[in-house]
Amino acid sequence: MHDSKNRMVNGHCFVSLTMSVPLIEVRIGHQQQIRYVPIPIEYAMWTPEKTKLEIATELLAEIMPMLKDKQVILCFDSWYAKKKLIDWALLHSNVNIICNARHDTVMWDLPEPTSGKRGRPKKYGDKLSLDSIKDFHGEIPFGKYKVTHRTVKTNLFGNRSVHAYVTSNSKGSHRLFFCTASAAELHMSCAWHENSELRNCPAEEAFLYSLKLYKLRWPIETNYYEQKTFWSIDKYMVCKHIGIERLLNMIDVAHSMTKILPHTDSTFCKYRNMSAQECRHKLRELINKEIFFTSLADCAQTAKNSAIIMEFLEAMGWNEGYAA
Repeated sequence: MHDSKNRMVNGHCFVSLTMSVPLIEVRIGHQQQIRYVPIPIEYAMWTPEKTKLEIATELLAEIMPMLKDKQVILCFDSWYAKKKLIDWALLHSNVNIICNARHDTVMWDLPEPTSGKRGRPKKYGDKLSLDSIKDFHGEIPFGKYKVTHRTVKTNLFGNRSVHAYVTSNSKGSHRLFFCTASAAELHMSCAWHENSELRNCPAEEAFLYSLKLYKLRWPIETNYYEQKTFWSIDKYMVCKHIGIERLLNMIDVAHSMTKILPHTDSTFCKYRNMSAQECRHKLRELINKEIFFTSLADCAQTAKNSAIIMEFLEAMGWNEGYAA
């Protein structure tokens, strides 16, 4: 749980949940577009009493009731691509999964249609490997990678048919991805997306929607980097498990609020395109000014002092509407 050279708890000792919320952005001279705002939800610290999969399931169980009427796309890496978590997630009819998976995941081709013969129909077709999928339809360029696609069955998803993607780079390394949703189900998540690469995807590349939406998982990493670099998440001064967890979640709440505020209060809408750090800096300036103004108001004992203070505030760029 701890690094042998460092008594501080490492990042891999936590399970984190981040939700990318789609918001409609209206820009002058442009059509409406969807922007996904990543909001860090919660940290849970790993302990020997529970596995990370159990903790991840508990975090999802806390938030799923609020999303029961929403389309949910659950994105995670190969560490969490385990049958126990996948089975729980797919109990919810509004949930689809896009995930990275291990190279050695067992896959089968879809069974051939029955020809009217007696007996139980085949459940699986031929056994597949990364190479057999890669050579199926040829590879299509995808940024720095090449990708190919095939519909398969795998024990991870039980009897459900899923879309398998194999990406390869110039060095010859491969990665395997699974998606439970079809391109048609993901179309509306992409059609109005602010990213032109995703929004203008040609019809023949529509099957790549799931890989492009998988990029929404990256804010989990960037949120953690931001909190460690700018919010001192790694400089805690408490020792107990519950204390560390509560402190990190307090920081998480503050970080989340700086991301939510510009989208919920029109007073701060000009900060929407800023990073959480820039927004926090602006909010700190406003809070400091409010404290400074309140202190001056308390010290203003006479009309003469009040007039001097107001002249000073006007010289500092304050206006009566804001001061009120």
